[in-house]
Amino acid sequence: MFDLIDEIEEAIKKFLNQKGFGWLFLFIAIGFSVGKWFLSIFIARENKKFEQKSNDEKSRDEVVKPITQDVKKDNVKKDLEKRVEERIEKKLEDSIEKEKSLLGVWDGELPSEEVSERTKVKEPKKIKVFSLGSILENKNFRWFLLIISFLLMYIENFLKMDILVGGWHIVSYILVLVPLLYLIGAGKLENTYTRLFLPFLLIFIVDMFYYNNYLVEQVLPIIFWSLLVLLHITSTHKVHASYQTILPTLHPSFDEGSLFKGFFGTLWSSKIDKKILKRVAFALLITVPFLTIFLMLLLSADSEFGKVFEKILEFDIDFDMKYLLTIPLFFFLYLFLFIYSFSNQDERLSLKESTPFDLLIVGIFVGMINLLFFLFIALQIPFLLSENYTPEGISIAEFAREGFFQLMSVMGIVLVIFIFIMRRFKGEKLLTFLLSGLLFSTIMMGVVSVKKMHLYQTLKGATVLRYYVEWFDYLLLIVLAFGIFFLFKKIKFEKLLSLIVFLSFSAFSVIVSLNIDGMVTAHNLKKFENQPELLDISALEKLSIDALPVTLEQNIVYTKKHWFIKDERKSCKDFSHYHVGYCSKLELLEKSEK
Repeated sequence: MFDLIDEIEEAIKKFLNQKGFGWLFLFIAIGFSVGKWFLSIFIARENKKFEQKSNDEKSRDEVVKPITQDVKKDNVKKDLEKRVEERIEKKLEDSIEKEKSLLGVWDGELPSEEVSERTKVKEPKKIKVFSLGSILENKNFRWFLLIISFLLMYIENFLKMDILVGGWHIVSYILVLVPLLYLIGAGKLENTYTRLFLPFLLIFIVDMFYYNNYLVEQVLPIIFWSLLVLLHITSTHKVHASYQTILPTLHPSFDEGSLFKGFFGTLWSSKIDKKILKRVAFALLITVPFLTIFLMLLLSADSEFGKVFEKILEFDIDFDMKYLLTIPLFFFLYLFLFIYSFSNQDERLSLKESTPFDLLIVGIFVGMINLLFFLFIALQIPFLLSENYTPEGISIAEFAREGFFQLMSVMGIVLVIFIFIMRRFKGEKLLTFLLSGLLFSTIMMGVVSVKKMHLYQTLKGATVLRYYVEWFDYLLLIVLAFGIFFLFKKIKFEKLLSLIVFLSFSAFSVIVSLNIDGMVTAHNLKKFENQPELLDISALEKLSIDALPVTLEQNIVYTKKHWFIKDERKSCKDFSHYHVGYCSKLELLEKSEK
């Protein structure tokens, strides 16, 4: 069985790798064009017959239709009256029998009010039908989405690199943003906050095409696609706060078949008879195989026959059986993203009013944490106030290293506790005092964490992780400071969440836009310029090629060959492998070697 599949695959590869394969596409395209011309003539003739027949039937219906409608109305009215009477009688009988079974004794009649109440027919619950969105009613826009989906499928299958970001990745990122940009420009998006997050996506695209560090190459694409999908899904939501843009509501019960049917149903003219389309499809089904056989035989009979087409069009396709799965998969995956997103209409409500916490419980909880934190800060005052603090019984390097990761974790946990309590905060004075004390003590611990980090970098040098921890400390300090402001101003909880989301994305955009590897290299080279034997060369060699310009300025050559071999990009001449940051630094490397 497997041998047979391999033979079939080899035969297909052999056929597709022939130089004349492009001729087949061109020949079929010409055939389709001619067929389309004949089909248009045939359809026009059939439509003319259909219109003439419709006009004859219309003139007859003008006479017969009024009489028929009157008869139908009378019949429908009588039928409805009969059904209503039967339903009321049955409902009344059922309710009487139910009362008999409950009371055991029945006196014969129900009060009139009781009867009317029990004979009411319950209305069925309204079920929200997930249908095609109003944005997709525009036929031209649906054709536009089809073209975008096809281009994205083609790039995914035949043009992109498997691992690293290259030229075609950037093209696909921009293409998938085009529908959103068009709808924003046309003013057709319900969610006005979508445009607030779009600049972040554009910044991410630029960074992915310029930097080569681990965060940009491995983590940033995941963040980019996650935010992109969220913006698409919530683009048709009516939201009350910006944080709702990244917290979508989904419709789990929907019929994919009905969505695609509604999308494709009216793409073509509804005047065309379906029988005609079936006949045309059957004709093409039997024609294409014979055209293929004849073309292959003619190509084998005369080599000169194919040279005419070879000069016009030539394809070199490396066929793989996986394309049978990936081609429809990527096409319908992107198309489904567009259809579902622009049909996922919803009106998001603001947060409901919640009952306040038990002040005694929350007061004990926050108060005990405050006592612990202020005791810790009291012990850190000598370190905070002294520039040359030396602890007893431990080296200064060990003292600096043993605090910043733990204190950063404390800040993160306190922020979660603060958000949880603020959800039900009603402006209680005691709770305001306790929470402000908690935030202030946490900020002081953040200052301790940052100072320890600076001290450790002064002693041991910088690393990528140490920079990230330090910057995350700064973000937490800013959010906690805003928390105190929101606490005393009694600003809505939703605005606090929106601010945290915006600050987080802004901070992340700034971090990924910095040449972190170049910063680490510059810091360490400057620190150990008088003590080169203490420089950790192996740590520098783990950095990306982004650090190359810094080493060239310092005339250091030991990492050049390493960067050149390590990277998986094969060539900067191929657009699929082209990367602005990598290729520009390769040019610097080549100039320095001359």
